[in-house]
Amino acid sequence: MSNFDSDSISSLHKRWLFTNINPSSEKFSYLISVVSLLTNIILINFIINQNDITEFVLASPVIVGVFTVTLLSDFLSLKGTPLNRMSKVLHVAAFANLLWTLTVIFSYVSEFIIYTNHPAINSIMQGMFMAIGLRIGIFTSVFGASLKRAIPISFIQPLIIFILISFFYFNHIFFTNLSVYLFGAVILTIGIIWAIVIDRIGRPNFSSAFKILQAFLKAWTENKSDEMERIAEEKANSKSVKTFLIKLKSKKNVMIVLPELHPGPFNPIGGSNLPYDIFNFYNKSAMVMHSISDHSLNIPSQNEVKKYLNSLNHLEYLESGDKCTIPVSYSIGDCNCTGFALGKNAIILLSKSPSGMEDIPPDVKSLLEQYSKELGFEQTLIIDSHNSMGEKIEKRDINNFISMGKKCLEKITESEQFPFKIGYSNSFQIENQMIKSPDLGDGQFGTLTISIKNKEYVLCWCDSNNMKNGIREKIIAKLKSEGYNVIEVCTSDTHSTSGKRNTKGYYTLGDITNETKIINIFLQLVKLSRESVSDSTFEIHKSESEVMVMGNDQFDDYSYALEKSFKVTKIFLSVTFIIYIAMLLVT
Repeated sequence: MSNFDSDSISSLHKRWLFTNINPSSEKFSYLISVVSLLTNIILINFIINQNDITEFVLASPVIVGVFTVTLLSDFLSLKGTPLNRMSKVLHVAAFANLLWTLTVIFSYVSEFIIYTNHPAINSIMQGMFMAIGLRIGIFTSVFGASLKRAIPISFIQPLIIFILISFFYFNHIFFTNLSVYLFGAVILTIGIIWAIVIDRIGRPNFSSAFKILQAFLKAWTENKSDEMERIAEEKANSKSVKTFLIKLKSKKNVMIVLPELHPGPFNPIGGSNLPYDIFNFYNKSAMVMHSISDHSLNIPSQNEVKKYLNSLNHLEYLESGDKCTIPVSYSIGDCNCTGFALGKNAIILLSKSPSGMEDIPPDVKSLLEQYSKELGFEQTLIIDSHNSMGEKIEKRDINNFISMGKKCLEKITESEQFPFKIGYSNSFQIENQMIKSPDLGDGQFGTLTISIKNKEYVLCWCDSNNMKNGIREKIIAKLKSEGYNVIEVCTSDTHSTSGKRNTKGYYTLGDITNETKIINIFLQLVKLSRESVSDSTFEIHKSESEVMVMGNDQFDDYSYALEKSFKVTKIFLSVTFIIYIAMLLVT
């Protein structure tokens, strides 16, 4: 993984936090809207105009009722835009009304600070213009309305509310300081210019930033991936990728699959559910491992996923045999390496649990593969166990992995190989006890027991996007207490559990599913796999597939445009704030 790619993905993850700034439901959005509106009325009725409760009782039901009708007006007016949903109309109303209320409050407080003695209607008009400006920005960026359409629609609801407030509480509607209109026009102009600039900010790499935002939101909130996949596929490039497969033949055959691809980018786009797709392709009798790969190797669309799966029907036979070495392990700090050999094929598993890390960089793979060839191995399957969360891997840890990997390869080169037996089980055998959880992929859990010289070694696997730190150690400790030797606990790094409303944007295994339940499932599956242990042989196969992958450039382009958008938006917000303060002083 290149540093730039890592930085781009980190940048996109960092900005994911802003997707959480959204009301949790339509009802909550409506409640925010109404409470904000009533707060405005209360301020005008009891504090600014000092009326009694009679006026409030007369005005508030009418204004809230008409406001509710205008929500339907917004929805109908925006008909045909890509993301016109009543839920989003309600969210916009919540933000706009809240901004309006904050403007009125700030304007009222400023009276005590600078004592401008301006007409009370000015603060209501100031809030109206701020609400209209916000609506223009959201209707163009999120809903996908053109500016010609968004501008008049943005005026309707706030203007109607303003007229009603003026009717109940002021003797005039539009008679006020002309400067209010001037400043309001400046604020709206800033909003319009912002919409134009931000939409074009990704050029020439892509024509419309808003179209990408809308495609992303459709995929994320509505599970409609077509538009986002089309955009991703247009910018993707063709690449020849390898997939290594170990077929362990016994009473129940099982495939260990190592694709030179990365699950992603996010649910439900492209190869996000690739591990389960492969697992299902092999009749739910497989362990799909995480290779040394990064997000540049994401498959952009479901069509390309199908193309890739079809290529697995055409395998190149490499080797077969019936002997295996005893697994060996090395550790340096939190860096862990386990390896064993099947004939002239080395299998190396790397983990940095419990401190965790991001994806292992390709330099580790290339150096260990080269060293493995020098030692006489034909194929080397290097697996990123991906079983704890952490930051970008440091140079020191990279060196530790390379050092341990070399020691491991040297040891298994010298080790004698013995006939072996295998047993396999997965959680579909106890399906009635499994409840689908947001932190678990469709492939669920699996265990492989390898018996060598009457001693059993267990490989644990789960279809999840990483694991909560420390769970690996608890699983290993529990199984060890029951007399089992654990080779490693691996995840598939599925991205089918992504797109969640939390700081990471996805759930790791253990965020939702109880830790004790995870440990007990593995214990139960190990016992089941042990019951099915029988003589085994192995076959090594390879597939070469020509598929479209997203590449580094695509993520770099998204990241660059996103970061630039935030910087430009900060400038626009700063200018708007200055104009707003000036508006308070002058109007």
